[in-house]
Amino acid sequence: MENMLNKLRSTMSSAASNAVSNAVSIASQVSNYLPGNPVTREFEATSHIASAGTGLSWKVYSGYKKSSRQDVSLFVFEKRSLDRWDRQDREQFLEMLRRGVAQLTRIKHPQILTVQHPLEESRDSLAFATEPVLASLANILGSNTINAPSPLPLQLQGYKLHDV
Repeated sequence: MENMLNKLRSTMSSAASNAVSNAVSIASQVSNYLPGNPVTREFEATSHIASAGTGLSWKVYSGYKKSSRQDVSLFVFEKRSLDRWDRQDREQFLEMLRRGVAQLTRIKHPQILTVQHPLEESRDSLAFATEPVLASLANILGSNTINAPSPLPLQLQGYKLHDV
């Protein structure tokens, strides 16, 4: 498992550095990651705001539901980031991501993130929608090197938590 996480960390680091060097508009980035994903039928992504999850593998986009204009956050995982992995590790990691989202979808509690649209899988990506989020805890605590937006959103720059 540790080997798998190390592979993910190195893969995501190289993907993040490539994304930074290729400065492209947010709209075109999102359309590249979600070309055939069913989430795009109901939701529109507006900007990349954070990264989250195991190894910060999920990219988090702010967006809205097309029918009601309700604000949401879209979590997107690009399968191509696992291309360097062998097939067994790749399937194991994807299953771990699917299981995590399924558990989050089943939990109904006011203090837990609410899933607005369940996990949808396409050939290129996994995606789901939740209530709006600012960022992940890892991003707020300063882990902004993997899958982080470039430039860093203003709300994350200098964000401080209380000592409590």
